[in-house]
Amino acid sequence: MSRAPEPFPGSALLHPVVLGAVGLLILNDHVLKARWPSWWTGKLSDLAGLVMFPLLLQALWEVAATRGGRRFQASRAVLVACVVLTGLCFTAVKTSALAGGAWQWSLGLLQWPFRCVWALAQGHRVPSVLPVEHVVDVTDLLTLPSLLVALALGWHRCGKASESTKPQVREEPGASSQRDA
Repeated sequence: MSRAPEPFPGSALLHPVVLGAVGLLILNDHVLKARWPSWWTGKLSDLAGLVMFPLLLQALWEVAATRGGRRFQASRAVLVACVVLTGLCFTAVKTSALAGGAWQWSLGLLQWPFRCVWALAQGHRVPSVLPVEHVVDVTDLLTLPSLLVALALGWHRCGKASESTKPQVREEPGASSQRDA
């Protein structure tokens, strides 16, 4: 019987649910919102992002923590911190115009290098950094329970990692019968 591979830094991002969330996020933001803009397409991106983003933060932490040669250990404390941080930031962005503005410019800055490459490949000038579109919408908080999906996936993965690092105790043949006697 084949066992699942042992977790490694960032491996949570390879879970099929997380890959599906990333695919949904891309499809929704670049196709569905343009063709069928609605309340639902607005919520789909939030749902997918909340499933993926805490695990992305955890992956970044894991990769950074193991850069100095430290042994990898998936941490439930780091996972919980990433889920809580994501929830707090999401809540701020969805309820505060100031936090929403910071989000617009931050994401615009992150997208800028890709926009530059695309523009240069087409023979155009380097574009300016532009903020992304964003609407402060308190109803987006209805998607916060999707953080529980990220928490469950990461929790299970951390459990696998701790099981694989436990020392294996080997019993000598006949040792259990001596103990039972």
